[in-house]
Amino acid sequence: MSAIKKFTGLPYLILILITLLSCDKKDSDENKIVTIGVLIPQTGSAASSGESTIAALAIALQDINQYLDDAGSDCRLEISIKDTQTDTLVCIQKYNELKNEGVKLIIGPYSSAEVKALKPLADQDGIMIISPSSVAISLAVAGDNVFRLVPNDLGQGEAMTALLIDDGIEVIVPVVRDDLWGNELLAATSDQFLHSRKEVVEPVKYTPGTTDFTAVITTLVSNMNTVLSGYSPDKAGVYLISFGEGTDIMRAASSKEPLNAIRWYGSSAYAENKSLIQDEMTSMFAMERQLVCPIFGYDPNARSKWEPLINELQTGLNRKPEIYALVAYDALWLAIFTYLSTGDEPDIMSLKETFTLQANNYYGVTGWTTLNNAGDRALATYDFWGIDWVLNTPLWAIEASYNNATKELVRY
Repeated sequence: MSAIKKFTGLPYLILILITLLSCDKKDSDENKIVTIGVLIPQTGSAASSGESTIAALAIALQDINQYLDDAGSDCRLEISIKDTQTDTLVCIQKYNELKNEGVKLIIGPYSSAEVKALKPLADQDGIMIISPSSVAISLAVAGDNVFRLVPNDLGQGEAMTALLIDDGIEVIVPVVRDDLWGNELLAATSDQFLHSRKEVVEPVKYTPGTTDFTAVITTLVSNMNTVLSGYSPDKAGVYLISFGEGTDIMRAASSKEPLNAIRWYGSSAYAENKSLIQDEMTSMFAMERQLVCPIFGYDPNARSKWEPLINELQTGLNRKPEIYALVAYDALWLAIFTYLSTGDEPDIMSLKETFTLQANNYYGVTGWTTLNNAGDRALATYDFWGIDWVLNTPLWAIEASYNNATKELVRY
């Protein structure tokens, strides 16, 4: 995959000049090494996204170094990957390891809870965080050292509300991961759903790390039975806000009435998760219950960029990657261009100003990466992923999309 072919137009020409000015032409066998840190969950409840993200970063690393070589630069990129285990305390530990390695730019972490934990440390240490997946609304803070290449969850709440209303759902029974992201997403969706004169039942919450969902399912059954005393089954839905543990929850629910006769809806951190398609019985339940999960979507105008990358990743992973992997791919390109244009010892203000300039002029595999005033991605389309069966194999497939700019919901 040729890196140079991926960039066209004025921003690309500017970036070539930046690269050549920031590193000397090769006149020896010695290269200048640029190291960028990566905090990603290789284990834990978000390991599926971590797996595809690492695969995408490996391709980006190869493409970037080829690009630098073709440009005649003596710079070479390395990445230092740390497994956060989808655990906030571990994430802090791994952040400190990267800090001690002298890293100034970090891609990650994955979850909003981890980003929240690192934010005061990064602000204090002058280290820039570029998260490819954090979406908590409260982390949209102007002037801090955290940038997010995805939009915050106000957009997801809007998209989910549009789909629920279009499906004729009048009441939702939430089951929610009890952390920063889960609670803020629930609030964002609930506010907009309630504003449409619909009903949201008291949520069933579970702590991150839970493995036995017996009590959760018992309460969920009770809540749904109460709902069905006043609503017909086609007007009610379970709203699942989870990471990969959503598969365990759905498996436990699949034999329980009335949960096995109600529509299910998911959320961004569960969309395209490999744990579901690896469990055929639960995949069948998800398909029968018409599960759909919204997530930051593909820009149709950038198909020529993202389609080859998806195909390459799918070959290696034996499944479709989560879109956050493609966001991370773009993040690494933006990180290296930022670093190269700020010199060997950049201060944090130079990093932030340069990154913002680069992001606002970059058109990558996920489309335009323009940022808002809080340093979050400004433009969003949401894809709704559901389960289809092809040749007796469960696969994630896009069932609908919602455009926040046009307020248009499209079914496929």
